[in-house]
Amino acid sequence: MVTVTHRIDEDLKALLDRYCEQHGLKAQAVVQEAIAEWLEDAEDIELIEERRKGPWIDWEDVKNTL
Repeated sequence: MVTVTHRIDEDLKALLDRYCEQHGLKAQAVVQEAIAEWLEDAEDIELIEERRKGPWIDWEDVKNTL
């Protein structure tokens, strides 16, 4: 494990603290999971955008291979 130090909005920190208290969680675990999910979503978006560019296969050609 490594330490990452960043500043966040005071109100956001209060919401995080309240959420963790209510659910019996550690802020470190919530932040780590949130970052991991954000990065995974970002990779998915990049893949979607790449696939939208093509190349496209004509449906008739696909049907003929089935």
